[in-house]
Amino acid sequence: MYILTESLMTNNDSITLRKHYLDNLRGFTILLLFPFHIFRIYDMWDDKFYIYGAELLIPSIFNSILSFWMMPLLFTVAGISSRYALEKRNASEYTKERVSKLLLPLICGLLLVVPIQPYLAGLYRNGQANYFDSFTKLTDLSGYDGAFAIAHLWFILFLFIISIVCLPFMIWFKKKGKATLGDKVPLILIILMGLFPCIGSLFDIGGKSPTENLAYFILGYLFLSNDNLLEKLEKNRFLLLGLFFLFSGFTIFIIDGELRQMASWLSILAILGLGRCYLNFRGKITSYLSKSSFGVYIFHQSWIVITAFFIFKITENLLMQILLIFILSIILTYATYEICRRVIFLKLMFGLKK
Repeated sequence: MYILTESLMTNNDSITLRKHYLDNLRGFTILLLFPFHIFRIYDMWDDKFYIYGAELLIPSIFNSILSFWMMPLLFTVAGISSRYALEKRNASEYTKERVSKLLLPLICGLLLVVPIQPYLAGLYRNGQANYFDSFTKLTDLSGYDGAFAIAHLWFILFLFIISIVCLPFMIWFKKKGKATLGDKVPLILIILMGLFPCIGSLFDIGGKSPTENLAYFILGYLFLSNDNLLEKLEKNRFLLLGLFFLFSGFTIFIIDGELRQMASWLSILAILGLGRCYLNFRGKITSYLSKSSFGVYIFHQSWIVITAFFIFKITENLLMQILLIFILSIILTYATYEICRRVIFLKLMFGLKK
C-alpha cells in the first residue's frame, strides 16, 4: 500500500525530485486494487471473499498476475522510502510518524471501516448476521464467516510492525555512515536476491507471510534505494520483464511454490526499471493519486463489499455487476476520502496527507 502515508512518500528535496516514479507507482498500484478486489468476487481459484459470485476465467488470470507484484512492490517501496525518511528524521521522530500515520489509522480502520465487511459476508452467506460479531467473535481473522476481520488492513499492520522491528538496524546503519549497497552488484546477483523472500515465505499467517514482506522491505532499504543499481534496472527493464513472464508462467501453470517469490522479485525489479524510465514525472492527476492513495487504500474494500452486496440483489448480469460495482465503489471511495480529508479529526484519525 508505502504508498500509503505521508511518511512513506518521498520528501520534496533534491533527492526525491528525481524519484516521482515511486509516488506514481504507488498511486497506480492503489488504483489497481479496485479491479483486483472486485475480481476477487469472481475468482475461480480462490472462493474465499466476503461476497462471492460466479467463477470467471479472465478476472482470475488478471488477479493471478497482479498478485505477483502488487503488495511485494508496496513493501519494497516502503523500504526505499524509509531510507529517505531516516535521512531527515531520528528514531523518535520516525517512530512517532509511524504511530500517527500507520498505527492510529489501523485502529480506527478496524473499528470504523472494516466491520461492515464481515457483517455483510454473514448476511450474504447465511441470510443473517450479528454486527457485533465483527468485534467480539474471533476465528481466523479473515471475517469471511462474519467474525472479527483485519481484512485488507493487514498491510498496514505488517508495515507498522516491520518498520518498528527494523528501526534499530536502520538507525545502526545510519550511524555507521553506511551508504546504500548495490553500487557494483552484477545483474545476476540482483536477480538471485529473490531467494531472500523465498526463505521468508516459509513462515505464514493466514495466507500472508510477515517474513517474506520483511525481506522485500529490507531489500528495498539496503539495495533498491541505490541510484546506480536502479539505473542498471532501467537499462535491463525488458530483460527483467521477460524473465518475470517466464517465471510467472511456470508458477501459474506448472508449479505453485518457491518460483512464485522469484517471479515476484523479478516483477519488482522490472517495474522499478520501467517506472524509472517512463513514470518519472509529476502532474496534477499523478499528484492527487499519490496524496489520496492512503485514504483510498483504507476505504476502498469496504465500499466494494457494500456495493457488491446490493448490486447482486439488483441484477444477475455479470458484466453489469462488474461495471456497477467498479463505478460506484470508486465514486464512494473518493467521496469518502474527500470528506475525511476536510474534517480535521477524521484526517488525523485516518492519517491523511494534508
